[in-house]
Amino acid sequence: MSVSSVSGNKAAALLALIALAEKSKTEGPSSPTTPPPTPLESNPPSLFNDGFTDGAQGGQWNEFLQTANQLMETLGQLQELLAPELGDPSGTPQDLFSPPGGPEGGPGPTPPQGQIPGGTTPDGVSATPGTEGSGSSKLGPGLPKELEPYRGAIESASAKTGVPANMLAAQIWQESRGNLAAVSTNGGNGLTDTGLMQVNPNTYGELQAKHPELQGKDLSSPENNILAGAYYMKDMKEQFGDWKTALRAYNSGPNGVDKSNLNALPAGTGDATYVDKVSNFWNIIESGNGTLPP
Repeated sequence: MSVSSVSGNKAAALLALIALAEKSKTEGPSSPTTPPPTPLESNPPSLFNDGFTDGAQGGQWNEFLQTANQLMETLGQLQELLAPELGDPSGTPQDLFSPPGGPEGGPGPTPPQGQIPGGTTPDGVSATPGTEGSGSSKLGPGLPKELEPYRGAIESASAKTGVPANMLAAQIWQESRGNLAAVSTNGGNGLTDTGLMQVNPNTYGELQAKHPELQGKDLSSPENNILAGAYYMKDMKEQFGDWKTALRAYNSGPNGVDKSNLNALPAGTGDATYVDKVSNFWNIIESGNGTLPP
């Protein structure tokens, strides 16, 4: 059936509906006239006859019923014509005139369960990684194979401290490339930084005093080393208010931070490009897009 013929049928049905509605208003049945009282008789005929079906009044009533039936048939035809557009072929004729959102004009359909309005998934991970990535405690598809043995330790430390797992993985990649035996000399105190997160022994002592979970644990263990680095990042975030500044403090120490320029090295220690490098690695690991440097 062509679009024009469907539209014509709809228009014809609608016009017929309007005409029948007007007719039902003007030609409805007259109220039966009450006959004058008559003396009671045995078995009076009026008790056995329907006053609405006899004579002129009966004709009016039959005509009204016929018009009403035609009206309902027309409504049904109109419903069938409009059903494809309304998307609910099972509705009743009165449904055709219901306001959007239900019969009472209430709220429309809710989003599917598990979907949050605004494009965000339930665990809070953004669809497109931002400048700093997301705060998820789950690692993304870009985790390099060298860090796969430490997946559980990274995600566990993230869950305990609230530090994003992908940022921890990015720091490990920058600090040690996943080499558990990596060591370097700290430019601030001359001591040796060790392990995946290159934690300084003095810093570890301070962390043990503040976080009892670390007490009595060996810094050379990958789980403890990662957890120590995560707690330090947590402390720096609480002190400075954001992850990028916390990254600068991790690399240069809390006294080596210039919040107006995170590439500056006011204490003369650290890598000026550290924040940018880790932020870039963070996005690559989280999204799986891009390639980490060897």
